[in-house]
Amino acid sequence: MTGENNIFSLVEGASPLERAKLALCAARQYQEDWLEHGVDRVHLYFDDVEGDWLENIEELTVDSSSEIPLGVTLSEVIAQLKSLGLSKSFIEKIAFPSWYNHEYQDNEIIISKILKSICKRLFLEINYQDSSSFSLSFLPIPAIKSKLQITQTNSTLFSYLARSVAYTVIEVGKLNYSSVPSDALVLRNSILKINSCVNLNNLIKYCWNIGIPVVHLDFSLYFNKKFGHTKFDGFVVIPGNKTPVIVIGSSRKYSAWLLFILAHELGHIALGHLQQGILSDESFQDGQTDEEENDANQFAQRLLFGDINLVWSENLNSQRLLRKVIYLSEEHKIDPGVLILNYAWQTGNWGCAMKTMKNLEPRANAPADINAYYQRRLEEIGYIDQESKDYLEKINILVSEHSEVYN
Repeated sequence: MTGENNIFSLVEGASPLERAKLALCAARQYQEDWLEHGVDRVHLYFDDVEGDWLENIEELTVDSSSEIPLGVTLSEVIAQLKSLGLSKSFIEKIAFPSWYNHEYQDNEIIISKILKSICKRLFLEINYQDSSSFSLSFLPIPAIKSKLQITQTNSTLFSYLARSVAYTVIEVGKLNYSSVPSDALVLRNSILKINSCVNLNNLIKYCWNIGIPVVHLDFSLYFNKKFGHTKFDGFVVIPGNKTPVIVIGSSRKYSAWLLFILAHELGHIALGHLQQGILSDESFQDGQTDEEENDANQFAQRLLFGDINLVWSENLNSQRLLRKVIYLSEEHKIDPGVLILNYAWQTGNWGCAMKTMKNLEPRANAPADINAYYQRRLEEIGYIDQESKDYLEKINILVSEHSEVYN
């Protein structure tokens, strides 16, 4: 059991007055947490409360080497984080720990704890130029592969933030990963044994059952646009423990769009395109392609369509197209929304396709559906630490009555 989040931790070398100020702040916060969380407040201050720490107490050590010296101001922290491309609202409302409030903004000890919490959450390291100045940088990622639109430039900020999300998702998910078949037809047949087609819900469920979390996160809601960072459609994040996480970034509402993105990212995993690090796909239209992208596309095509090669040679109105895709869906076990998109790609008749899609899914909200499934899985686990829960709620992966969108 560790106490890195313990509000009663004191910075070594602090003066008696500073230690007294911290103790008063801590006592107030502890009382507020008691009123809000009851006995569960212990999870706010200690990790692994229900683990085997008592049996192994002789092995526990206190590490004071990671303490951050006093003298860091809140404005300096914000300035350094903004230099990384993060907006002020993201910093204060998402990156800052949940226990922070403006009463602490002049408290050097609390500010040092805030900085330590942010560095842990976002995987940052502190570089001290001298005793009075410092800079922040993201910890390096073993490998970053980006598949971009022709007009885009590499957006590493998304990669760094995706890593922080992926590690949080894995940490609270308690999943055992088993490999994905490299043959898309083997995977397709496995899903079709108990389902009528490979649709978004079925593929998400399959991923979770083999230990691959899938979440939706639209980073374009949070990043600082003046830095030129671009949107992405999907991420594959493989941390050091080799458990992949798929992060879907497209904000399209119809499930077929996100189904293809998920199938494509799953193809990258199945074909071994990344062993550790991050692979980001920032566009599937008019983008640069390579052998790996073509292979992932073919994997997705076979997973969703099987061996069927459909050719659309006629122009259809919305009603006829809907009837046609429903028939083909039942005959070939293909998601009807995927058939509509296939028709649009082949004929260019996007107006008819989108009208048909609206009739097929009148209340579509695929991003929310992805995260709703994640939330159900967490409810089955029964426990998530408060700090992780707070972070995932703030970035709208978990639903909260206080969830907001910050620009």
